[in-house]
Amino acid sequence: IKQFSSPLYLSINIHCIHLPAAKSPMPPIPEPDTSATGGIYDVNESGIQFRHTPSLPTPANGDEFLKRFKSGFKFNVLERPSKNELVFEIIGVDVSFANALRRIMIAEIPTMALETVYMWNNSGLIHDEVLSHRLGLVPLNVDPRLFDEYGHDVDENGEAACTDRNTIVFKLNVVCGKNEADDERLQKKRNSEFKAEGLVSGYDVEEAQQKKSEKGGYKKSGDDDDDEMKEEVEEPSVMNLSIADRAAADAAASNLNKSSTPIDTPHRPFTRHVYTRDLLWCPQGDQLAKFPLHSTGVGSGVGGGIRPLHEDILLAKLRPGQVIELEAHAKKGIGKDHAKWSPVATASYRLMPSIEIVKPIYDELAEELVNWMEPGVFKLEETDDADHRVKAVVVNPYACTMSRNFMRNPSLKESIKMSRIPNHFIFSVESVGMMEPAVIVAEALKVLKNKAINLSGMTHEAEAMNE
Repeated sequence: IKQFSSPLYLSINIHCIHLPAAKSPMPPIPEPDTSATGGIYDVNESGIQFRHTPSLPTPANGDEFLKRFKSGFKFNVLERPSKNELVFEIIGVDVSFANALRRIMIAEIPTMALETVYMWNNSGLIHDEVLSHRLGLVPLNVDPRLFDEYGHDVDENGEAACTDRNTIVFKLNVVCGKNEADDERLQKKRNSEFKAEGLVSGYDVEEAQQKKSEKGGYKKSGDDDDDEMKEEVEEPSVMNLSIADRAAADAAASNLNKSSTPIDTPHRPFTRHVYTRDLLWCPQGDQLAKFPLHSTGVGSGVGGGIRPLHEDILLAKLRPGQVIELEAHAKKGIGKDHAKWSPVATASYRLMPSIEIVKPIYDELAEELVNWMEPGVFKLEETDDADHRVKAVVVNPYACTMSRNFMRNPSLKESIKMSRIPNHFIFSVESVGMMEPAVIVAEALKVLKNKAINLSGMTHEAEAMNE
């Protein structure tokens, strides 16, 4: 993150730390400075309770505040479980800063989504409004930073105009045949007509990428993602969920190349399933030159041109003779206006656990703690004490889920002190796919910076008016 030009704002140094495997102990985490937070959250059987401690005096001026903030602020990237997931920590900030960043990622990062639907013909069972709503929730595999907000370009009357810089046009034109063979014949005929008109479907992107692959100049983006996922799964997880991550990765890889062919029930009229691959992209202006069909795309979808992020999302079902014909325009917006513009599936944070063993835990009790009570948080170490075999030590507090299961055992309850650090936040961000999570975090910091600039400007104006 570049240093802000104004002295009111700070530069943020981002570091990437690699968490060690469970076999080797983690670097010691420094004891939280409660003077900077005014206290700490103690964890007990009934929940958490804030314990006040002497805090630092209020800064005399802005310079002293910034100096104190710089000395305690840290931003570390902890883990990237997959291409669309990111885990990082922020140390030395107030909960208002953390929550503002979280809310901005959810509701104030612009993306592209289908906003206006012109329904020409719909004789299917699904209503126009429901179909339009389903289309709006389809994520688009395009970088929103390459488009302007609707309203910047105006026509000769001064009204907002749709241009290739602020609008993406899709069409959907499907007809259900009498049977499967007739439907395939109609689909091939219509696809050739659409291609002649310059419209791009999911089938055309797949064909263009296949030709590029045969020439040896392109590798399917999904293959790279799979390789990266397999490599990353091998690394230890912050939450100590390597086994679960591996199982999820294997399940995703096994279903990656499976076609979503609908189940055909005998003696039932033929049903045409309409998927997002049937959406036809209508390039406007120089959009086709900017987004060629053989490109790998911006998000984690199939890539190539401007397409839905996933080509196998079911939109509607048709019976023989039924038709859907519409045109949909995608525009730039934010999640505050509608959830379809939100770039994240989840964006959450939790307070960093602080775990201290106040009384030594040995042998069977230690094994119970390590293997059953808090797996991944503690580990067993051999002891030099002749009366004991092993003892429990803290190895990875990041993996603590605050389950408090150990408190069921009176001996463990007296031996372990658990708390939460008020100014240490662990964020988990999962992107929908049109933007990578690191980009979303960077864009959220830009939005937060602009909010601070606007607030500072309003403050100066108010002071000038009072004078």
